[in-house]
Amino acid sequence: MRRHSKAGDDSRRRKTAPKRNHARKSARRRRSPAPGPTAKIARLRRELNEASELQKATSDVLRVIASTTGDPERVFEIILANAVRICDAANGAINRWDGEILQLVATHNMPPAFAEARKLVPYRPDENSASGRLLMHKALVHIRDLAADRAYAARSPTTVAAVELAGVRTTLAVPMFKDNELVGSFTVGRREVRPFTEKQIEIVQNFAAQAVIAVENARLLNELRQRTDELGRSVADLQRERDNKLMNLEAMAASIGHEVRQPLAGISSNGGAALRFLGHTPPNIEEARLALQRMVKDSHRASQVFDNIRTLFGKADQGHEPIDVNELALGVLQALREDLKDHRITTQAELTSHLPFVMGHRGQLQEVFINLVHNAIEAMDAVDGDDRILRVRAERHGGNAIIVAVEDSGPGIDPQQLKTIFDAFITTKPNGLGLGLAICRLIIERHKGHLSVAPAEPRGSAFRIVLPAGMPGVA
Repeated sequence: MRRHSKAGDDSRRRKTAPKRNHARKSARRRRSPAPGPTAKIARLRRELNEASELQKATSDVLRVIASTTGDPERVFEIILANAVRICDAANGAINRWDGEILQLVATHNMPPAFAEARKLVPYRPDENSASGRLLMHKALVHIRDLAADRAYAARSPTTVAAVELAGVRTTLAVPMFKDNELVGSFTVGRREVRPFTEKQIEIVQNFAAQAVIAVENARLLNELRQRTDELGRSVADLQRERDNKLMNLEAMAASIGHEVRQPLAGISSNGGAALRFLGHTPPNIEEARLALQRMVKDSHRASQVFDNIRTLFGKADQGHEPIDVNELALGVLQALREDLKDHRITTQAELTSHLPFVMGHRGQLQEVFINLVHNAIEAMDAVDGDDRILRVRAERHGGNAIIVAVEDSGPGIDPQQLKTIFDAFITTKPNGLGLGLAICRLIIERHKGHLSVAPAEPRGSAFRIVLPAGMPGVA
């Protein structure tokens, strides 16, 4: 057997050594070279730009949230636009969840057909769709290719609309929470198959949280506005109540003088007439007796004025009784016949027979009729005597009401004063207090009726009183 020398072995070892060294050099050539300073600077600059852009977008959103007037729509538009731009998406949408349906409330860069379809048909949970999975698991849903997803194969309406109307392929749906309660979803999509990165998902989650802030901010502003309005109404009601109480006190004092003046004037006039009749030769005892009777009646009426006013400002239904409106109207015309005669006024009474009774306070309604007739007498002082006509009509109004109209042939009321003619302390008379018609309206409203005025034909004014007919328990 040939024996090898050690020298020969060493020679072979030396020959193979360079081969191992060559293998190590090849391995080093196959390894990726370490990034150089230029690449690191570019990467850091890119990350800085992304962070700066995200910070600017967040500032824009927060500024809009702070300046919102209660409607989050504008805020949603800003949030979606920034989310889509920063995450390099194509479109986005925000949906509101009310516990039963997922309603589309905002979109960005979505085709009108998709937005209209989603708004017309609110979404209900579907276990196949991305939104359905989000609602069921209350977690984000990230689908790489929506056209290859099981929801599209099952022809889920929202998925089909997203793919075929909006052209979405990759979609990301992030839940919106408020106090651990699901309130909606925030979605972004791409028209090509390109999943979102972890950082982009985090950015979308951040924008979703801002959308929740916008919704809550709008809710708080609306609640504040509502409570402010309620407080304003309460203050206005209290002020109105205070004004009404003051007006009632003033009106009570003024109306006593206003209402008592008429019977006192009648007493004075009839007293003078009685003295004249007694001074005749021979004395006209019969006319004097009639004048004295009118004096007694006017004194009773003056006393009744106080009772009427006290009742008017007391309980609304105190002293109510069944009243024949025809009888009441004729009684007023009879009581004022001397005034009508002195002013050369022709009276025309058109009273429908068999009218149903009304429930009311006789004295108060009588004061209303007397007041309206007196106003008519004063209004017709401005026209010739032959043209002074007073019409009093009473008839049914609808099926359960009675209308009484007092019409004069005077010059009429200025159209600009028609809206305020019944307000307290508003008067068209030189020496008037402006309480007569205000008290008349108050009395009629206390009787659940309505008092109005309109121009009469061919001239003059027509005051119309509408009162509910019938008595309790009577059909």
